[in-house]
Amino acid sequence: MIFVGVVIFLIVFILGYYIGIKYNQSRNKKLFFKNGSYRSYVWLLGLAILAPIIFNLFFPSEPLQLDFLKLHSDSISNLENYKKSGDLIRYYFLYSLSVFTEMHILGVISAFLVFGVWLYYIRSLDFFDREKIKYTIIIVLLGALFSFLTFPISDAIHRIFNISFSDNTFYNLFIYSFVGIGLIEELVKLIPVLIILFLTNEIDEPIDFIFYASLSALGFAFIENLIYFREISGSVVIARALTSAIGHMVDSSIVIYGFVLVYFKNVNNKGITVLKYFFLGSFVHALYDYFLFEQLLFFFITSFIFFIQSWIVIINNAINNSKYFDYSISFKHNEVKFKTAEYLMFILIVNYFFNGLESGKTTANIDYFISLSYGGLLILFYVSSISSFDLVKGYWRPIRFQFSQPNEEALPGARGISVGRSLFTSNIIQPLNHVGKKIKLHCPRYNPKLLEIFTIGAGQIVDRMRMVIISKKKKVEDNNWFLVEITEPLNVNHEYEDRIILIKVIDTFASLIHDEHIRCWLKLIPKGMDPTTNKKISDYLSYGYIMINGEDYEYRFD
Repeated sequence: MIFVGVVIFLIVFILGYYIGIKYNQSRNKKLFFKNGSYRSYVWLLGLAILAPIIFNLFFPSEPLQLDFLKLHSDSISNLENYKKSGDLIRYYFLYSLSVFTEMHILGVISAFLVFGVWLYYIRSLDFFDREKIKYTIIIVLLGALFSFLTFPISDAIHRIFNISFSDNTFYNLFIYSFVGIGLIEELVKLIPVLIILFLTNEIDEPIDFIFYASLSALGFAFIENLIYFREISGSVVIARALTSAIGHMVDSSIVIYGFVLVYFKNVNNKGITVLKYFFLGSFVHALYDYFLFEQLLFFFITSFIFFIQSWIVIINNAINNSKYFDYSISFKHNEVKFKTAEYLMFILIVNYFFNGLESGKTTANIDYFISLSYGGLLILFYVSSISSFDLVKGYWRPIRFQFSQPNEEALPGARGISVGRSLFTSNIIQPLNHVGKKIKLHCPRYNPKLLEIFTIGAGQIVDRMRMVIISKKKKVEDNNWFLVEITEPLNVNHEYEDRIILIKVIDTFASLIHDEHIRCWLKLIPKGMDPTTNKKISDYLSYGYIMINGEDYEYRFD
């Protein structure tokens, strides 16, 4: 308990210190807690502290008798007799029915809360061309219904191939977890998506595949949660809310990504691509279970974070390649990340309340602070990552699996960390969603060349350019250039455009709201040259640095 308290204190201290630094650096302190993740951090921290103060005022010292909330049916409690007698149809029917007759009412409420949070998140991703509510309901119901196929298929596979958990670690990974669990469950979750794909015309953009695959996974996870939540004590609810539910969506999204590439990227070897991602998603599912079975917590956490980042890249690619893509339709990422984090914290607090009633004050407090120590970190991770999409029309971002060279200057014990750091940093998405924003520009004092043609003015970022850098060895795509229309013309000759320029923000973490004098590369556009078709960046005239600020920035002249 002391260790958990220390962990929570360190989290609060580090987070508070970080927010304090950022607040002091912000030029727009009035909007600091109104926009961005910082608002979420403070609000969630307040909820986490306030909940135990309020609940402990009326939590019972001893557990309450809540047996009346647990449903049970004696008529289907002895199912093994049907299985032994060979009446498998009745056995599996009653076994499936027992999901709804052997329930904890508080567990059912928890299952609906978990489902509702992630349903909200998945629905928010489909913002260009929203899917019909009718098909949203259908895919969830199909995902839940087809989940019952897992029981007979799994039993048959395990019986035919004599699969069982063993002392052989490779057997447990590749046979028990991959063949016996991953392949079966991913196939069952895929069937509802294929029904929507082949029997309707609803899937017409890449995000639709991710949308329906994730909802099928949510329906599947809901049935699983009804089983797991027959007992809600401890951290089972928040653990499944923060890892299992989203894990199912990640696995299904990887499986369906093969279809995304086949239908929208026109890849070669279409059948092989579909099978490759089906097996890959199934293996990711197997790794998740295997690390838990073997209690390899470090590998579970690191792999889980990497797969979440990969999922975000997949979603980002699906959004970027929508035929309805339009920079003028904005994704309300701040609202989505805040509400998702708020709802997840609400689940943690509700579970704390339920535990207080069922287990008593002392046990509930211990379980709450344990849940908060890791659940709070995961929620903060989700706040900073699951809604961070970089909108670049037509861009397919690769998922990078790479390790950096060891830092020879680091201490021996830290060199391994430096090697593995790039595995996570290479897949971090830093949004540069500036299209449509109005800005102010000025020439820095150390750029006398620019000062001859421009001093200060205003403009609007009208488009994002996917330029290329061509060297002797390779061609590198650079997506961070923006087309800007300026109100005051440049004092240039007739060979260059005087009201349109190209800029590239050097510090990708800079904010037009909170930072000032953001340094950018400047390129002049030759007359008659269209950046949407001529993407070779070296064909444009470099003019050093130019500074930009948000449209609300006020210049002061002494």
